[in-house]
Amino acid sequence: MNMIDAHVHLRGPDLAPGTLEEGDRLGVKLFVCSTVVGMGYYPSFDKVSQSNDDLYAVMRRHPDRVAGYCYVNPRHGEAALEDFRRRIEDQRMIGLKLWVATLCDDPLVYPFIEQAIAYRAPILIHAWRKTVGQLPYESTAAHVANLARRYPEARIIMAHMAGQVESAVNLVEPYPNVYTDTSGSPIGGAEVSIAVSRLGAKRVIFGSDLYGACLASNIGKVLGAGLTTEQLDLVMAQNMESLLQGVSA
Repeated sequence: MNMIDAHVHLRGPDLAPGTLEEGDRLGVKLFVCSTVVGMGYYPSFDKVSQSNDDLYAVMRRHPDRVAGYCYVNPRHGEAALEDFRRRIEDQRMIGLKLWVATLCDDPLVYPFIEQAIAYRAPILIHAWRKTVGQLPYESTAAHVANLARRYPEARIIMAHMAGQVESAVNLVEPYPNVYTDTSGSPIGGAEVSIAVSRLGAKRVIFGSDLYGACLASNIGKVLGAGLTTEQLDLVMAQNMESLLQGVSA
């Protein structure tokens, strides 16, 4: 099986050492990356733009192995929106990444979602519900559900199963435009199994959260979820492949 890792981060301006070699060993053909690590939660426009430049340079060095989400801080408004357009149209990035600078259902985000819809580009949204330490603008599954309800055409990937799989998948289950990914250290085989049973295998996507996680163990938790061969193929490759094939600048 040629797998796609749909949730990867650069380490500084490049991939973590050994990433592609480990992908070769384990069967990961494509890493879909974003650049949030190391920028702080509420980065300046210049810092965001430089990080997207770094990602584009990595994509050019490894055109068959690395694809990119354009990260934006929606608080930068029109400048960030124009940067998003440029990354998709001129640099062939494939999607939008939202982290913790703004809640994903804030009106500040709407122009970016509408532009992503026009491109049919997937939108990877960090979502996490914490018992303690919730960041001021950190989205949860409830915010993702609000966004999906407003924009049924949006192709949304809720990262990390929002940290609390059972409540999170119940909240997004009514919205078929929401997928979830398998990344996150609290997520194990049991959580993957729950997500597949409640959302269906066509709405679950493999992601590792490299470089801050182990690729092999993240593959292992999906393999350990008791999925059928058909379900495994969907989660590990086919669902993300279908999303990527739909992107058009």
